[in-house]
Amino acid sequence: GDRTGQALMDTLVQKAMDLEIPYRENLYVTDLMVEDGRAAGAVGFDMDAGRPVAFDADAVVIAAGGHTSLYRRSSSRPDENTGDAQALAFNAGVPLRDMEFVQFHPTGKVKPEAEAGHLVTEAVRGEGGRLYNTEGERFMERYSPTQMELDARDVVARANEQEIREGRGTEDDAVLLDISHRDDEYIRERLPRMVEEFAEHGIDITEEPMEVAPTAHYAMGGIEVDFETAQTQVDGLYAVGECTAGVHGANRLGGNSLIETVVFGQVAGSHIAETLGSRTSPSLSEAAVRDHVVTQDTLAAAEGTHTPAAIMDELRGLMWQHAGILRDEDGLLNGLRKLQRLRADAEDLQVQADRTSRRYERAQNLRFMFTTAETILRGALERTESRGAHARTDYETKDPDWRKNIRSLPTGDGGMEIDTETAGRPSRRVQQAVDEEHELDYHHLE
Repeated sequence: GDRTGQALMDTLVQKAMDLEIPYRENLYVTDLMVEDGRAAGAVGFDMDAGRPVAFDADAVVIAAGGHTSLYRRSSSRPDENTGDAQALAFNAGVPLRDMEFVQFHPTGKVKPEAEAGHLVTEAVRGEGGRLYNTEGERFMERYSPTQMELDARDVVARANEQEIREGRGTEDDAVLLDISHRDDEYIRERLPRMVEEFAEHGIDITEEPMEVAPTAHYAMGGIEVDFETAQTQVDGLYAVGECTAGVHGANRLGGNSLIETVVFGQVAGSHIAETLGSRTSPSLSEAAVRDHVVTQDTLAAAEGTHTPAAIMDELRGLMWQHAGILRDEDGLLNGLRKLQRLRADAEDLQVQADRTSRRYERAQNLRFMFTTAETILRGALERTESRGAHARTDYETKDPDWRKNIRSLPTGDGGMEIDTETAGRPSRRVQQAVDEEHELDYHHLE
């Protein structure tokens, strides 16, 4: 049905348990340790016991997801996907790439408030779901008359956003997704999770439409890696999954993220297994670990004015308004100025909590969110065109001269530089597949 991701995860977790792989739960990694240009381990804290923790490791793999929780409405839970993966790598000296490409899924929930942004699966449209505005128009006829609701996510998300902005949305700033024209049993068989989730809130999707709105869903940009090995430019430091850049270009297609995790998890694991015996890794510096622990203690004791939660709310609103689905130069510049002000406020943070508290966790999240948000804003400002999930209202077309990757480079002194390089060409086999003509099946739309 619509539980593919859950099935994959359950299978992998069970296999790890069968192999008795050691697993530490509820640990927060605050810094990666790099000695002489090589990964040496990581430092963090135990969120249950409140103790600092250090790992001495011959290889480190970052698999900590994306950064969609930087946005006011997101398909992630609020305290995950806050950009820690990308910021950890950046702080360790690894470039980030194409951070401006953030995918907004067209159909996120709008209520209840606790679930706002949570995904209404693509399968609803795949099984024939239709989008309507409050005037009863099936409005995708205006935006994509051939592919309609089955067009790419960025196209449908921009259409939904446009309908809402022009006043044809619901009171909750949403549009209507309707699957009720299909047979009841077919809906229950093909979309069991959606039927269950909406029924919990008194909505029978076999009889009535769902309110949906765009939601930040996936990060195409991220950590630069060598896809032959999944290794970053720091020896012994790897990254896989959504936190990396390059697999999906400017716009991920539905389902490909599940494939990516399996493929590149194996690529990384194989390379580590093949090289671990011959790898000469530096020892973890006890002095460096102590410095990081002192920093943790200083943050926990902060007696400033602004709470982490309040700054986080402002940051998410800033990103939604200025680096959301539709962008322009003035908005991005304003976003960068507001980000600078928020960073100044964060220098006067009120924490006064131990490491087990949610307030302390959010204070740590803010460190990462600021770095990742800046790379998105600066990348979006640099790319003066519209391509894939990046849409500029002041540069509405794709520019062939911008067939480039935008790289965010750490300067070593806590700063950031923006650089570009020409994007690589597809392999012959991939290009041949792209060039082949395929007939699309639109029977659901008829």
